[in-house]
Amino acid sequence: MSRSRSSSPCSSGSSPSSRFKSFQEIRSGLRSHFTPSFSKFSPSEGQQGRQASPQRQIERQQSFEYDIDPPLNPLKLKGYKLSTKRKLMTPELAEDLRQNIPSVLQISHSWTLRYSLEQDGTSLNTLYAKCEPQVGENVRRRRGYFMVVMDSHGDRFGAYLNDYLRPQDGRHYYGNGDCFLWKTERTKVKKLKKQEDKLIDLGSDEEEYEERDSEVLRLKVFPYTSINDFIIYSNHEFISIGSGNGKFGLWIDSSFVQGATDSVETFGNEPLSRDRKFSILGLEIWKVD
Repeated sequence: MSRSRSSSPCSSGSSPSSRFKSFQEIRSGLRSHFTPSFSKFSPSEGQQGRQASPQRQIERQQSFEYDIDPPLNPLKLKGYKLSTKRKLMTPELAEDLRQNIPSVLQISHSWTLRYSLEQDGTSLNTLYAKCEPQVGENVRRRRGYFMVVMDSHGDRFGAYLNDYLRPQDGRHYYGNGDCFLWKTERTKVKKLKKQEDKLIDLGSDEEEYEERDSEVLRLKVFPYTSINDFIIYSNHEFISIGSGNGKFGLWIDSSFVQGATDSVETFGNEPLSRDRKFSILGLEIWKVD
């Protein structure tokens, strides 16, 4: 369960939180302590040593190879309607984001769209209702949610949340150190492309290439810093992710028209949008199943 905090969204107090080892770190530690070393074994004086058969040696070697984890299954994004024109979450973006969530949730290969501004309309109450745990859902199970925002520049950014969004009018923060902010940046890279429009010398086997600029999207992630505990705050007026000193890492108003972003100590982030105050073109909430 998430801890409740009674500080104001604009207060600047801090309460450092402890960080826990990831599942992979724990598993790595177990390997180093419990993997036997056959090379150090030798029979004592007076004992007759017996050499294992070649087949047995191969089986031993294979049984203690732990270096490579099994690949993750490709993600399936569920919830878009055929009529939806603006789809903010792409398979490529989802796979990049997946690498930054807790290991126990990375193995999930299905994400469900819980709320879409285009599909469900402009209503903060609708967003909260769509995010509530469904009937029969295990509320004690570890959860994860992605908020995806698109601004008037077409840039996408958002947050990863360990808990579902809900109104907290008593001014209580929630969320834990799994949460992070993220943004995408357009970056130009040089790529070699075969020159097909030039005359080809039939006597030459060499192919000619030229450099061309290509634009790619790159993901930047801003993890929790533990400097303060102002992670998630949401009420009937706005949603904020990260705050302090009167600023917000990501702030969304109840009308889903305007948003704001700034650098905050909670995540040590850059502003997520080119404009610190931005217009919202799209907003989605995804649940990691």
